[in-house]
Amino acid sequence: MAEVPVIQILNKKDYFKQALVPIPDPLPPLGESSLRIRTEVISLTSNNFTYCKLADMADWWGIHRIPPTAPAPYNDDSVYGRISAWGYAKVVDSTFPSVPKGSYVWGYLPIGTLPLDFQVRETGAPGQFFVTEPYRKKHLNLYNHYFVFPESTSKEIQAKTDAIAYDALFRVMHLTAFLMAEFMFSQDPKQSVNLTPEQADLTDATVINFAPGSKVGLAFARALRTNRTASKPARIVGAASEYSQAFVKSTGLYDAVEATSADPLEVASRLGISKDSKIVIVDFGGRNYVQWKWAAALVSAYPRVQFIVVGAEVSEPSAAVAPDGKPPSNLDISQVMADTQQNQAIAKFGEKEYYARADAAWESLRKEGIPGVKLVWGEGMESVRDAWDRFAKGEVSSEEGLVFKI
Repeated sequence: MAEVPVIQILNKKDYFKQALVPIPDPLPPLGESSLRIRTEVISLTSNNFTYCKLADMADWWGIHRIPPTAPAPYNDDSVYGRISAWGYAKVVDSTFPSVPKGSYVWGYLPIGTLPLDFQVRETGAPGQFFVTEPYRKKHLNLYNHYFVFPESTSKEIQAKTDAIAYDALFRVMHLTAFLMAEFMFSQDPKQSVNLTPEQADLTDATVINFAPGSKVGLAFARALRTNRTASKPARIVGAASEYSQAFVKSTGLYDAVEATSADPLEVASRLGISKDSKIVIVDFGGRNYVQWKWAAALVSAYPRVQFIVVGAEVSEPSAAVAPDGKPPSNLDISQVMADTQQNQAIAKFGEKEYYARADAAWESLRKEGIPGVKLVWGEGMESVRDAWDRFAKGEVSSEEGLVFKI
């Protein structure tokens, strides 16, 4: 007897609460230009909780919807929803010639073993496609864009290779970091896709990363150190909690690792940051709004402080912004929007050049890895459920890279 598929369903208002719900899957005939996929490999990171926290703003609940066959009470989508993860899915059926049955796709996937059908179209680039389902047209290209891999990928998945784990854990994180280093803070500041040349110039700047041990934080620090010949920062600093300092130091990606509890002005003085030099604070999800406290202190003494918002911390769903968790009024703030910046980069440099640069940068990280990261494989949806609970309780250590074969 075939195993009944299972999906993760979350309480939208309290997404730390979850259920694994069996869903019978009588599969209808597949439509034209369509794929039927089944998730096989995913990762869990703090990013999954960011999707939950901001889901109402970006309609992340709507990308992979609760199926109509879900039992009560989980069929009430005003209360319950599904969030997604990055990884690999197997193509179990296809009416789209470019992506044959048995091949694999990498992209933004539902958490669960229930097959998913969607219509697709070519992107113009080989080995890629876009989802064209009407209900997903309002979602950003980044989440509707998938890469195709051969049937032989199955062997790597079965072997739980490091390369597959890095694809699930780091590829989209690396994409954000790559866009920041290559096109936001371009080596030629005049070529920045969304900052003024003055804002984009990192020459002799001090870059301070909050949540420096996050996947995207590590990828960005590495990107600033790799093959950068111009607009180079003087130093890259990790502002880490006591909990993650040892791991952040072990990566070797930072010139200094400072405690978030330290006095920012004392740190700046000790590091030899001159009053006229530039300080770029990059927030990958600092906890308890400490990043704003640092920003307020530094901007009071240094005239050239810039703040870049990238991520959000894993926090209680009901957590509100504290009074001291707001930016100082005189701070230069920019927001990283990976989808927008990718579209801008493609428009500026062309699809061929963009993907050549992106793929080369990703293959470099995939091959070398990140020192100190411990890849931890789980198997089955129960292991996903347990890891979600560990994240909610703050029990996942900074060095753990959680990957699942489901």
